[in-house]
Amino acid sequence: MAASSEKRISQLTWVILSALGFVLFVAAAIVLISFSNQTGNIKPQVFYFLLVMIGLIASGFLFGALKSHAKYSGKVYNGTLELGGPTVLFIIVIYLGIKFSSTPQNFTLKFTVFGSAGKNELVNKGMMKVLFNKPDSSLIENGTASFTDVSTDMQGKSVTVIPIVAGYYTSGQDVVVPNNGSAIEIHLTRKPDSTLVSGIVVNMNGQPVPEAVVTMADGLFRCVSDEFGNFRLALPYKDGTELPVRVYRKSKLCYNNTQLMSAKVPLTLQLHSP
Repeated sequence: MAASSEKRISQLTWVILSALGFVLFVAAAIVLISFSNQTGNIKPQVFYFLLVMIGLIASGFLFGALKSHAKYSGKVYNGTLELGGPTVLFIIVIYLGIKFSSTPQNFTLKFTVFGSAGKNELVNKGMMKVLFNKPDSSLIENGTASFTDVSTDMQGKSVTVIPIVAGYYTSGQDVVVPNNGSAIEIHLTRKPDSTLVSGIVVNMNGQPVPEAVVTMADGLFRCVSDEFGNFRLALPYKDGTELPVRVYRKSKLCYNNTQLMSAKVPLTLQLHSP
């Protein structure tokens, strides 16, 4: 009777110890994960520490509370090995933990794209290119570009992003992938208002003049008329801006005047000399 009572007390003690161990495991897991950059991705050393800890707790519970055991019988080399509950459970916990930990973890990397007005101007259209180990691209919609299935190995590393948005300058930016999963802010610079100017170069008789050099804004912009005297030139100015226009024919100045730039009204530049 005394032996039975001692057995029950021993089993109860193991149950209590296992329960306390499990509580300590949960507390340790919460603390260690919190200090692991506050992400859902546990660092390897933290993961294996928790894995061994829970394996020992589970094995101790089976050994002490359920009285499972390991048994070996036979000769040293030719005997039959019989493994009981705690040993097998510990091995299974460690094996499954290592197996699942080897599966790469991915996350979604997000970019929030703003225009020249800062956070008051979201960019709604365009494309974002990111140079990971290999280039990838995503559409910008409602100010956001998302890249799924990005390896957690990229966290904390620098990558080059190239926003391609009409009306804004296209230039690569180096950014650091955050560890906490937050979106990366990208700020773009709007191009100045532009006007596509077209027109024709004619001589004093109104005939088209090919290969005439047309310069605007004191020579900052230039183009050459085609075989029919036509020319086209994109200027970084608003529609309606007045600019000085000069035309050269065989290095000789043949036209010098001020014109109103308009994308709707073609220019006619009549040379004052052949």
